[in-house]
Amino acid sequence: MNNKNKPLFIILKISCIVLLPILFLSFANHRNNNRKVQKLIITRQAPLDSIQYITNDAIETLLFSVKNAEEYALKELKMNLLEKKLDADPMVENADIYLTIDGVLKVIIKQREPIARIIDHNQFYYMDIQGVHMPLSKATSARVPIVRGLNEALWEDAYLILKHIYTDPFLKENIVEVINNKKNFYARLRGADFLVCIGNSEDISLKFNNLKAFYKKASKDHFLDKYTKVDLQYNNQVVCHRTPEPTAPTQE
Repeated sequence: MNNKNKPLFIILKISCIVLLPILFLSFANHRNNNRKVQKLIITRQAPLDSIQYITNDAIETLLFSVKNAEEYALKELKMNLLEKKLDADPMVENADIYLTIDGVLKVIIKQREPIARIIDHNQFYYMDIQGVHMPLSKATSARVPIVRGLNEALWEDAYLILKHIYTDPFLKENIVEVINNKKNFYARLRGADFLVCIGNSEDISLKFNNLKAFYKKASKDHFLDKYTKVDLQYNNQVVCHRTPEPTAPTQE
């Protein structure tokens, strides 16, 4: 090879080494971006992974209102915009969306978690695990206690009580209703006729531990139907009001 052409040859060789991979990569990206979405997979994070407060159909409609997900080319997808759409839904706490290498669009959502259903005159809504108002779901109903008569000024007090109920397996299973009357809170238990006077949220853990101990013993001794009211407001004790015994008719 002529020595004069050697530098030119080296430049061409280096250019090919640098440019060819870029061209191949550009071609591959162009081809990949024109591919269609292969599949849409929606999953929900625990503990609400088996409950659909927002359905899969509603999620797909929210994300792709014009056409089905599989009709979109990968280059048409704006991940940040799609995530913002889901995050704005009142049933969703947060969402993550990403594409796999084989063109599968994966949506992972964390749904908001209701802990109580509030009945406020003609309005119905949830309180969620963060203590925030949450609208009712159009898809399903949460199995949570009903709350009546809640004074908004006592919202924080109610939240502390209701969150404790929700996170305790026994209380979550058995307390079906909470009532706010003035500054006091009351509860009704599944299958029991007596009213539980909670008072306020002060010492709530101790109060509910006392209630569980009382319930366990009274249930074992078959005394649950003997009481009309169980008061938890007194220090480290449960005060029970018994059902009056029927009096025998007097004979004339």
